Amino acid sequence: AMWLVGAMQETGVEKANKINKNAVKAMAAIEIKRIMRLMGKPKNAVITTFEELKEIIDTTYKLIQPEFMKLYYGFPEKNVFRGGFHECFAHQGVSQAGLIDVYQCGIVMRVQGWLDALGVKYETTPAAFDGCQMHKTGKCEIEFRFNLD
Repeated sequence: AMWLVGAMQETGVEKANKINKNAVKAMAAIEIKRIMRLMGKPKNAVITTFEELKEIIDTTYKLIQPEFMKLYYGFPEKNVFRGGFHECFAHQGVSQAGLIDVYQCGIVMRVQGWLDALGVKYETTPAAFDGCQMHKTGKCEIEFRFNLD
């Protein structure tokens, strides 16, 4: 969050938010390709089943979830992946800097970046992630719905 605050001060809020979201999504595409390679998946693997996607998501979270990220996720039914934060480090950092009212969440872009790089189509609830859900609603949670076998 601190680099984002500096970027906002240097380039303006709108540009910094855009750079942050684009950078997170681009990084996520590289990250998921490396995780797929670690899992022994073919370079251009096509994800066709929900079970396969669940395995990839589980493996990814086991590898990337540090202690300070108070996140949760699960698969409440077939073709549904739901996740969120009990406490969000980005929300805390941007709030402390006094910029929470203008912050555009980039965290969800990480998961969207993984799914986009894998070629997995999805719909989300909420449909658009505008601003910071923790700030707006007191809860940060997103649901992804797929149409896989």
